[in-house]
Amino acid sequence: LQFATSALDFINLFSNSTATFESMLLSSNGSDVTTALRFFIQARHFRLPCAVTGMKKALALMWSSEKKIRDEVKQAFVEVFIAPGGEILPSKNIAHNLIVLAGEATVSELASIEEAIGVLVHNEEIPEEVFRVLWSVASKAPGEARSAAMLVLSMGAKADPHIVDSASRLRYLLESGLGDYAEEHHDWKTARSAACALQQISTDKPPPGSAKSIVLEFIMERLMIIIRGDWCRDDVKSDTTSWFSAAEQGINALFVVCPQPELLCSEVIKGMEAMAFGMDMGRREKCSARRLSRFFFVLGHIALKLLVYTESISSSVRRAMAAKTIAKQESVDKRKTLKKRQQSGSNEDSDDDDAIEAELGVAAEAEAEADRMVTEISEKEIVGRGLIGVFSPLLLRVVANEEGNFSSPILMQSATLCLCKFMCISRSYCEKHLPLLFTAISATKDTTLRANTAVALGDLAFRFPNEVEPYTPHVYACLRDESTKVRRHTLMVLTHLILNDMVKVKGQVCEIALCLEDQEPRIRDMARLLFSELAKRSNNPIYNLLPDIISRMSTMEIPKKVFRNILSFLLKFIENERQNEMLVEKLCHRFPTCASISQKADISFCLSQLKINAKCIKIFNDLFKCYKDALFDKDVFDSFANIITKTKKVLKTPEAKESMEEWEEKITSENKFGMENHIAGNKAERAKLRAAKRAKKKTVKKAKKKVDYEGETDEEDDNEISECSDEDNEIQKENVVPAPKEVVRKERTAPPRRSRRQRSSQ
Repeated sequence: LQFATSALDFINLFSNSTATFESMLLSSNGSDVTTALRFFIQARHFRLPCAVTGMKKALALMWSSEKKIRDEVKQAFVEVFIAPGGEILPSKNIAHNLIVLAGEATVSELASIEEAIGVLVHNEEIPEEVFRVLWSVASKAPGEARSAAMLVLSMGAKADPHIVDSASRLRYLLESGLGDYAEEHHDWKTARSAACALQQISTDKPPPGSAKSIVLEFIMERLMIIIRGDWCRDDVKSDTTSWFSAAEQGINALFVVCPQPELLCSEVIKGMEAMAFGMDMGRREKCSARRLSRFFFVLGHIALKLLVYTESISSSVRRAMAAKTIAKQESVDKRKTLKKRQQSGSNEDSDDDDAIEAELGVAAEAEAEADRMVTEISEKEIVGRGLIGVFSPLLLRVVANEEGNFSSPILMQSATLCLCKFMCISRSYCEKHLPLLFTAISATKDTTLRANTAVALGDLAFRFPNEVEPYTPHVYACLRDESTKVRRHTLMVLTHLILNDMVKVKGQVCEIALCLEDQEPRIRDMARLLFSELAKRSNNPIYNLLPDIISRMSTMEIPKKVFRNILSFLLKFIENERQNEMLVEKLCHRFPTCASISQKADISFCLSQLKINAKCIKIFNDLFKCYKDALFDKDVFDSFANIITKTKKVLKTPEAKESMEEWEEKITSENKFGMENHIAGNKAERAKLRAAKRAKKKTVKKAKKKVDYEGETDEEDDNEISECSDEDNEIQKENVVPAPKEVVRKERTAPPRRSRRQRSSQ
C-alpha cells in the first residue's frame, strides 16, 4: 500500500511538472529549452501522454532564429517519433506515429509539423518505405487515418515533390482522396488533404496524351465538383462548415494543375450561380443561406487567386524580358572588347550604340506597359468589369443587411470575408467600401465575424496602408472588445503590422500597453513579445512612446495596480543614461499640467522606476517648483523617498552627495509645509460648505413662510435664532483663532422678540 501511494504521488508530481517544462520552452535561455526537450524525450520513452503534447508545443521552435535551437528540436522530434534511443523504428510504427501526430494537431501545430517533416525529408532522415506505408493507409484506411496519412504525404511532398508527382501516385491520389469514397462518406478532410498534396506537383505541362496528362484531366474534373460543393447537403450544417477548407485548398490546387485556371473558374461560378438561384429565368423568392454562403466564399477566393495568378504571370514576363535584355547587353559588351576601335569605324560603332540604347529603351517601356496592364486588371477587371464583378451589388446588399433579411451567421461571415477579399484586390474598391465594413463590424454580435474581419483588416493595411490609415483607431478599438478571440486576433494583426513597419506606432499604442494586464495569458504574452521586439531596435521606439502612454493612461479610469504593473514593465527597457535623464525632465514638466493629485502620483511613480544618476538629481533640483505643491500627498512623497533611497547607493562623488542632501532636505521640508497647508485648506473648504448649507437653509425657510403667521410663537422664533447662532459658532471654532484668556468679550443681549399678533395689536 505504501508503494502504491508513493507511486501515485510520483505520477501526480510528474504530471503537474509538465506545465512548468512547457513554459521552459518559451525561455530565452537555450539551456532551459534543451532541458525541457530532454524531459519530453524521456517521457516518451516511458510512454507518458505528456510527451506528445509537449513535443507539439516544442515544434513551434522550428521557426526560431537560432540554428542551435532548431537542431535541438529536430533531434528531439527524431528521438520521439522516428528513432528512439538511436534505433530507427519499423516503417509501420513511424507512419503510425506521424499519422497520430498530424491527426490530432491544430492548424498552427500543423505548420510546425510540416516544417519539421520537410527538414527531415530533405536530409533523408525518414526512410522511403514510410511513404509507401502512408500511401497504403491513404488508399485503404477509413476515416481520420486516411485524411491524416494523405496530409503527411503532402507535407513530405513539399520537400520532395516526387512523393506525389508521378502518374501512378496521382492516380492513387485521385481514387483515394477525390474519388467515390470521399463522395459517399462526405469526407471533406481527405479531399482537403488530397488538394494540399496536389499543390506540390510540378507546374510544367505534361505532354498531351501522356498518362500524367490524362490523370490530371480527371483530377481537374473532380476538383471542380468539390469546389462547387455538389456533395453538400443543405440540411446538414457540418457539411458546409467542413466544405470551406476543402474548397479553399481545391481552388489553390486548380491554379497549380490547370494551364488555364480562369476558364475552369468561370465554369465553377456559373454552375454555383445556377445551383443557388435556379436554372430557370424566373425570379426565385427564397435562396438557401448555406448555398449562398458557399457561393460567396468561392467568389472571394477565386478573385484573390486570380490576382495572385495575374501577378505571377507579370513577374514571369518581367523576368523573361530582363533576361533577354541582359543577354543583349552582354553580347554587345563582348563585341566591344573584341573589336578594336579604329578612327574610320568610330561612326559605325556609335550608330550601333545608339541602336542598342534605343532597343533597351523599348524594353523598359514594354516592362512599364506590362505593369500598367496588371494594375488595370486588378483595379477594374477582376472585381469590376469581369464576371465576378457582376455579383458585387448582391454582396454589398447582404453585408449591409439594412432590412435585416439575412440572419444566418454563416452567410454573414462568408459575405463579409468575400467583401474583404474583393477589397484586397482593388484600391478604389477598398477605399469606397471601408465605411461599410466598419459599420458591419460595429453592428454585429457575431464573435467569429468580428475576429475574422480583424485578420482581414491586417491584410488590407498591408496592401493599401494609406487607405486604411484613417481607420486605424477603429482597429485599435477592437483591443477593447469583450471577446477574448477578437482581442487576440487584433493584437496578433497589429503586432505583425508594427514589427513590419506597415503601421506607425502612434498614441493608440496605449491600447496595446493595456493588453499587458489582460485576463488572457496568450494576449499578455503577445503584448510582452511586441514591446520586447521593439526594444531591440536601435532607436528604441519605446522611449518615444512612453510620455504619451503615461499621459493617456493616467487619465483613464484604470486601477492603480494595473497602471503600475504596466509602467514597471515598460520602463525596464529604458537603459540608456541620456534617455533616462530626458525622461526625468519631460515627466517633471508634466506635473503642472496634471488635473488631479492621482495623476501626479502616477508620474512620481514612473520617476521612481527610472535609473537615477547625478544629472537626474540636478534636474530634480532645478525643476523643484514644478512638483513641490504635490509633495503633501503620501504616494507622491513615498515615490520621491524611494528615489532618494535608491540613488544614495550609487552616488560616489562628494558634489553629487551634497546635491542629494540638499534635495532631500527640500523634499522633506516641503512635505511638512504642504501637509499643514493641505489640512488648513481642507478645513476652510468644509467651512465654506457649511456656510453654503446654512445660507441655503435660510433661503428655503423664507420661501416656505406663509402669509398668515397666526400660529407662530415666541418660542419658535427663539429656536430659529439659536439654530443660526449655533451654526455660526461652529464655523468660528474651526476658522477663527481663539482670543487670549485675559480679554473678556461683552456679549450683547437681544431684547425679547414680540410676535406679529402683538405688534399688530399695538
